[in-house]
Amino acid sequence: MGVTVLGSGSAGNAIVLHTAEGALLVDAGFSAKELRRRLLAAGIPEASLRAIIITHEHLDHVGALRVLANALKLPVYVNRPTAAVLRDKGQAPEAGLQLFTAGTAFSIGGFTIEPFSIPHDAADPMAFAIHWGGRKIGIATDLGHANPLVQHHLRECDLLMVESNHDPDMLWNSDRPLALKQRIRGRNGHLSNDDCAKLVQQVLHARTRHLVLAHASRDCNRYDLAESVLRTCLTGLGRAADLTLAVARQETPLPPLWV
Repeated sequence: MGVTVLGSGSAGNAIVLHTAEGALLVDAGFSAKELRRRLLAAGIPEASLRAIIITHEHLDHVGALRVLANALKLPVYVNRPTAAVLRDKGQAPEAGLQLFTAGTAFSIGGFTIEPFSIPHDAADPMAFAIHWGGRKIGIATDLGHANPLVQHHLRECDLLMVESNHDPDMLWNSDRPLALKQRIRGRNGHLSNDDCAKLVQQVLHARTRHLVLAHASRDCNRYDLAESVLRTCLTGLGRAADLTLAVARQETPLPPLWV
């Protein structure tokens, strides 16, 4: 199974899990035109997509949802509270929405998806543990803290994609409004680089071969800084040499990672 991050950050998020049998799109947070351009650049045929699953309703995760799902005739999987928001905002596709429930696994093609709740300021935000062919991918971005439920679901992953959103000093020294700074640092906000490192210390497993840092803030973080904090963490765990560390970019897709 390949995992290609088409882009990650406050301006748009989309991830593709792809096999020879088909592909699954997690979030669609760019314009449809831009998302299709990124699929082409990554060498992923649109026709291979089997479905879209959505973490939550914020625009940087659903920007292309309605147009892309309508154009490609793709089923869209969301939980009930998120579906209600998408319908109210006119962002649901013409064919409607497929509903899932946190804590109940469901299947799409050869993929098995385990959705679980995360703390973030959205209707009912989700993260996912996705299984295929004995492999496990953990995807958890947009969360204010890593509670025991998050830690439980992110253990024993072959590939782990977690949020490393901001550097606390850069955030507090930024010109953002105080209320926004407090929201980002709050229990339902976003993980800092140090928070991410603590989560990795708690869940990293011997089978984990890839770690992807996601949703880095354009204004309150730097890719090299996030990488440095997690590189130090991995060195302390004795995993710096046998694990691929990648930082997802906002501007361009990452090369595929294979598990």
